Amino acid sequence: MKVVICTVPYMHHKKVYPFIYPVDGNKAIEYDKPVRCPVNAVLAKTLKKGEELRVIYIMTVFKNSFCETNKENFINELEGINSEIGAVISYDTVEMEFKPTKSIYNKLITDLTDKIPEDADLYTDITYGSKPEIISLFCALRFVEELRNAVVEYFIYGQLETKIDPSGKEKPKKENQMIFDITSLYYLFKLIGSMGDTDEETASKMLKDFFAL
Repeated sequence: MKVVICTVPYMHHKKVYPFIYPVDGNKAIEYDKPVRCPVNAVLAKTLKKGEELRVIYIMTVFKNSFCETNKENFINELEGINSEIGAVISYDTVEMEFKPTKSIYNKLITDLTDKIPEDADLYTDITYGSKPEIISLFCALRFVEELRNAVVEYFIYGQLETKIDPSGKEKPKKENQMIFDITSLYYLFKLIGSMGDTDEETASKMLKDFFAL
């Protein structure tokens, strides 16, 4: 089963712009239509008819959060893409408070790992969300790879840039959008985590060999 983990923006939904995202590196996942949720572009290129997909949205909840509206927009966008593919999609959420505390991120990690099944092919989109969420995601993915035979297939980040126009309004820079496939960064994190019993010279060579790939 494919499992997507996607951080949902809590900004106003009118500021979550649809774009055509070129891909830095892996052109096989480059999609030629605009999307608000970058991982939807990757799914448009990789989903197959009849395939099972579970999408887990990470929602930051507080009084003025627009997460719920943005999630609905992301789902509607993916359903539109899937109408021409025919995958079998289910949706789930993990909610977290807008507080960078140990208990909040402990809950995020445990809630995520509880929802990821055995043998999952994992796609992660960290375009939106807070910085501590990213560290928590690395931990959750490492856990399910080690204990549930999961595999991280794609770890992506959609670059979004805005500018202030002459009227003082914030506008997107349409020419500077990009999807970065940073899966190798996750595997670097995994490699360093495995070096505990390795001497420094061997570990340094492993690191250099990794960067040479």
